[in-house]
Amino acid sequence: MNKKLSFLFLIPALLLSACAENFDYEVKPVEPETHYDNVYIIMGQSNATGVAPVSFLETKSPTTYLKYSTNFNKVEISYDVDQRIESNFVPVRLGFGANEEYFGPEIGISEVISEVDEKSYIIKATWSGSCLQSQYVDKNGNTYELYDRFVPFIKDQLKKLKKNGKNPRVKGLFWMQGEADSFDGLCDTYGEATQWFVKRMRKNLNDYVYGYMNFVDAYISTKSIHWPHADQVNLYKDEFAALDEHNYCIHTNGEDDNAIDLVLKVDSGEGNDAAHYDSLSMLSLGKEAGKYLIK
Repeated sequence: MNKKLSFLFLIPALLLSACAENFDYEVKPVEPETHYDNVYIIMGQSNATGVAPVSFLETKSPTTYLKYSTNFNKVEISYDVDQRIESNFVPVRLGFGANEEYFGPEIGISEVISEVDEKSYIIKATWSGSCLQSQYVDKNGNTYELYDRFVPFIKDQLKKLKKNGKNPRVKGLFWMQGEADSFDGLCDTYGEATQWFVKRMRKNLNDYVYGYMNFVDAYISTKSIHWPHADQVNLYKDEFAALDEHNYCIHTNGEDDNAIDLVLKVDSGEGNDAAHYDSLSMLSLGKEAGKYLIK
């Protein structure tokens, strides 16, 4: 696909669909003398949930494991992860992935944000294997069960922070998704659905957005045998990132000098899994996401 031509056709389509419903909202300014408690959101499917084995991290890099085995007391998290729900904010640690044996991008993100925030919060709302267009938001802006599940959860957690005397500001959202949409019948409309998803999220969380809300996306793997149209999905991710100064897209397959190069578990000896990133790659993904979330 010609990238330049596809970009020219995509933008009018996105702008046309945006006119179907009014999603304008008042952008509240950041008050220079006001203290905000920064909140960062993680959403997506299994590589956002995290299937990176804690045990392999301990075996492959004991020093790294020890570094991350204690709680990040400066960062607290609540989550709805594959129906594992923690409605209280607790210190970030290993084991908040698909189950207690795994971790996700929250570890790398926490390392980065703890360097700039005195105290901050993560709300993680993910569902492994989920499809953007049939479970979140489709190309026409219609919402589905996961969007309707996670947005109230996120808002309830923000209200809880406020009730506890915090002044929450949603600084950014990290979206690690696209694998389930990389098939015939879905990949062609991924860009339009992404536009609607972000538009709706920024609108629905507007009460807690001051100045801007960064949207940080990431390429899906082009090395996996499972994702037939990964290149097309990644193209739409790039094109969407170009539409707004607060949209970002992380290149994850070593495509260029600014890209990271994530390794699948099947290629690093962490199991016969060609769909998910290994433990060191999950740390890298989180750290890279954190750099853009704090911008």
